[in-house]
Amino acid sequence: MAICVDSWRWALAATMAAMAIGMPLWADEAGQISPQAYEKAQIESGLKKLGVGHGYEIVIPDNPDIVENTAAEELKRFLGKAGLEIPIVSELKSSGAKRFLLGQESSLKSLKEYGDKGELDIRGVPPEDDGFHLKRIGKDFAVAGANARGVLYGEYALEDFILDGASGELDIKKVPYFRKRSNAPGYYWDAYTNLKTDEFEEAYAAYLSRLGVNQYCSVDDIFGYNGNLNNLVQSSVFPFQNPPLPDYQRKVKKISALCKKYGIEYYFFLGEPVIPKDAADIEKYPPEAIGAAKLPWGGDENGMMKTLCVNSPIVQEYYKEMMKKFVLEYGDIKGALFYNLDQNSWLCTPGLCPRCSKAVTDSPMDTCTPWQTQAKLVSLLIEVAHEARPDFKFNFWGDVHFSGNNTGWEGSSQPGSDVDKLLRDTKGYDALTTGWDGGDHDIMVPVPGTDEPCAAFRSTFASAKERGALAYVYFAYNRLESIPKSFPFPFHACDALKKFKGWGARNLVEVTGPTPAHNSINALTMKEFQCNPDQDPEKFLTALSVKQFGPEAGPLMYKAWEEVRAAMDVWNGWRSNPLGGSHSYLSLSVPGGLQPPAILPGITKAYNPSWFWLAETAELRSKPENQAKPKEFLANMQEMNVHLGKASEWAQQAVAAASDKEYIGVYYYSGLPRPTCKQYAELNWAPIAYSNAMCSLRLNITRAIYLQVDMEDARSAGHDAATMEQAYRALIQEDIKAQEQFCTLLSEFLQMKPCYTRTALTEKEMQDYLAGTQKKIGDLKAFLEKNA
Repeated sequence: MAICVDSWRWALAATMAAMAIGMPLWADEAGQISPQAYEKAQIESGLKKLGVGHGYEIVIPDNPDIVENTAAEELKRFLGKAGLEIPIVSELKSSGAKRFLLGQESSLKSLKEYGDKGELDIRGVPPEDDGFHLKRIGKDFAVAGANARGVLYGEYALEDFILDGASGELDIKKVPYFRKRSNAPGYYWDAYTNLKTDEFEEAYAAYLSRLGVNQYCSVDDIFGYNGNLNNLVQSSVFPFQNPPLPDYQRKVKKISALCKKYGIEYYFFLGEPVIPKDAADIEKYPPEAIGAAKLPWGGDENGMMKTLCVNSPIVQEYYKEMMKKFVLEYGDIKGALFYNLDQNSWLCTPGLCPRCSKAVTDSPMDTCTPWQTQAKLVSLLIEVAHEARPDFKFNFWGDVHFSGNNTGWEGSSQPGSDVDKLLRDTKGYDALTTGWDGGDHDIMVPVPGTDEPCAAFRSTFASAKERGALAYVYFAYNRLESIPKSFPFPFHACDALKKFKGWGARNLVEVTGPTPAHNSINALTMKEFQCNPDQDPEKFLTALSVKQFGPEAGPLMYKAWEEVRAAMDVWNGWRSNPLGGSHSYLSLSVPGGLQPPAILPGITKAYNPSWFWLAETAELRSKPENQAKPKEFLANMQEMNVHLGKASEWAQQAVAAASDKEYIGVYYYSGLPRPTCKQYAELNWAPIAYSNAMCSLRLNITRAIYLQVDMEDARSAGHDAATMEQAYRALIQEDIKAQEQFCTLLSEFLQMKPCYTRTALTEKEMQDYLAGTQKKIGDLKAFLEKNA
């Protein structure tokens, strides 16, 4: 994206001039120019510079690919915004006068002729690279792609060039560095907007395509549907299972069809085995189908769960049937990303299942993650899928299945380890996906040794190379689970992509993607740095800030991003931290609507087991190596809070400086009108302000836990805890003020309509948070009155 920081000014001037001569432009009663008028003026100005008017044709191959058709339709729609009705014709029917040539050299003779003459340079670009060469040659505009998707990307580049002012020579060649750029829904861990509440519209697919996303993976949504086959197809082996979910079936088919139209390969996030009771009454299954698992978390009061036994012949027949039906009935789905544990899917613990105890000879009898059973299940699913549809791709996320969230720890994937055996014994996969040492969700927070990939990364990439399979990195750079939606941290996104290139990665899977309605800064950064991870972040973000917020507000928002970078960097050197993985304990948001508890006595029972830095017994806490951790962690929380506070102040100043008459320069989502600079500034300020408020509350939780632990230790040792009790009451009073300030912030957000596109939070979401916070305030005040 070539950023012309002055383009919005001349576009606005052109719009005002058009209004002065009576052109029928959109404006409200206050004289606010509409987003449509703004964009029309931009397009008309750019086309005028290029000398483009009536008489042109959009020329496509005689037998176009579906994505080449999409490119032509997008260009026709774009030119139509400026009042031009440009026909789409096949090359055979073209007049040959003035043309937009959209295609590949292999399918469009005119492009091949230009290539033969040396006018175009696309032949050396491999098809898997999605490259394009966009060039004006005489009266022709050539959009030549290395593949059909490259043609569509070239058309997008032409639109950007025109919207940016059409300055200079039109000769743009781009080849994305990362070949597979897989994204996921932006509503992961979101109880308010998810696959059940949301409808995947065409504007979503178009938006993702414009960001350069070429794969889309519907990550199992714990607040919507899950990725089990029984939700999509019906079994004749177990006909008593609940029927497939019609709305889910419809949505999956709709998503996959729309993705295909826009050159996006749709991957289904598959999790098996299904928990039997989730699909039918457990008593209906034959005994030989059921096994048992002892879980690391969850299950019944004893941590037990009944599951389908993968080593049972009847269960294997069930999966053969289900996988075949799935692959054939959902033909627009390109493949599956398989993750068979943690997402409500567990394998038998061998020592608890007679069939598995015989079948498993190498894995420990007390593990619920036997590598041999995993290898058997995955190999079976792959074999059936490939038999039914040879073009179906199977991506196996295999290195995470030994410690819940992810393994990643040094040694877990070394030669001879269970992970290594699993990757070697599983047959037929087309790709492998890996997390990394710090976690699949928190690449933005470096830990020791992240200049080099961890053992899991190295092992997965080595196994993929041996098999001739693709290797993917799984991580997050649009939204971490532990921070609010559309929270801007663009510097870390740049850093992550550059780091991955240095590690030799060419394929990416993101755990949760951007929210299209927010057109976030992180998403715009992702678009550019997936293409060229070596560019200068400071230069790019400086220009982008002005483009999006204006010359006065842009530098202020840039300072806010710098403070966000400093806030997240306080955790450099920590293997675990508040922003890591699926942690909901100390996150800067409310994951899944799970609000943090009040800092009342007993809070240690909810938090203590999850904190490695706070030893659970007085004996362990007394050891010198454990005594420093709480103080260090508390100091980091305080420093993060300071930086987030400064970031919020800078962002709020940017809101005040941003214009409510001018519009942002880069906007790729057609589902909503283009926001003004002020509205967009609000959308960037709100998540930062929310995170800062939440950090203050989490900081008080941390202090309360340390105080309660110290008081318990003192009482156990027979010491006087009165001073600490007084400090605890003072902390509660301080926390009440922080909770009240949080309520004030939420109340302010609720006045910003429409809430979701100005604060990144839904109205219902904020009302629930407000009610929960007010209840905590009441509980805390009641405690103080009772213990006065």
